[in-house]
Amino acid sequence: MKKRFMTGVVAAVTALAMSVSALAAGSIVGTIDMPKASTDKGTISLEPVAPGTYDDDLQKVVDEMNDAKSSASVKAAFDGNLPSSLAYYTEKGLEVKGYDISGYKFLSPVMNLGVTGVQASAGNLVKVTFVANNMTDGMIVDILYYCAEHGWEVVKGVRVSGNQVAAYFHSVSAGTPVSLIYKMAAANGGNDNNGNTTTGTSKGNGTAVSPKTGQNSMIPVAGMAVVLLGIGAFAVVRSRKEI
Repeated sequence: MKKRFMTGVVAAVTALAMSVSALAAGSIVGTIDMPKASTDKGTISLEPVAPGTYDDDLQKVVDEMNDAKSSASVKAAFDGNLPSSLAYYTEKGLEVKGYDISGYKFLSPVMNLGVTGVQASAGNLVKVTFVANNMTDGMIVDILYYCAEHGWEVVKGVRVSGNQVAAYFHSVSAGTPVSLIYKMAAANGGNDNNGNTTTGTSKGNGTAVSPKTGQNSMIPVAGMAVVLLGIGAFAVVRSRKEI
């Protein structure tokens, strides 16, 4: 009976240890918060990307980005699939060809954004507002988006509040990849119409704070592992005393 109990404890602790290890690896999915979204036109949905959501080539790129470490840069997460040229769009339209995404990291996983009931165009932009509670002061938040017309592009984010950022889309569909991405500024600011970082007015000393992610979910799992290890150790000591 004692042997079976100890076997069960060891199996449980091993499974928890593997879970802690997987969480420690910190892939984008599972460690970075999913935001919420609303739109001024049509009906919106924002969901995790399921297997087979897109065609094979696009799905492969999206899966590789979501499998990247949460600390990876956006550029590195493309894993060699980065287009030779990315366009940067603002509410006024195309502002930069060949936009440099160096310095950007992920504020959200790559998600499946769907907007239906509206025909977006350059003359009929669709405003999408994202709520991301892991945004912090000093972040310049933009949107990485796969446009059905132009492929991968970056859409300028406009900070609405401390945890909200809006973007204006000239093309939307029933489902396409989208991710909130960010880079840090020395002080609170944003991107000008050329896609350059501006500093704006700083608060305090302008020191940037890293975004809070879902990695705190490791704490309860690790705690349970410690508890089970303690129970196992107590059982071993007790069984030795009885011998």
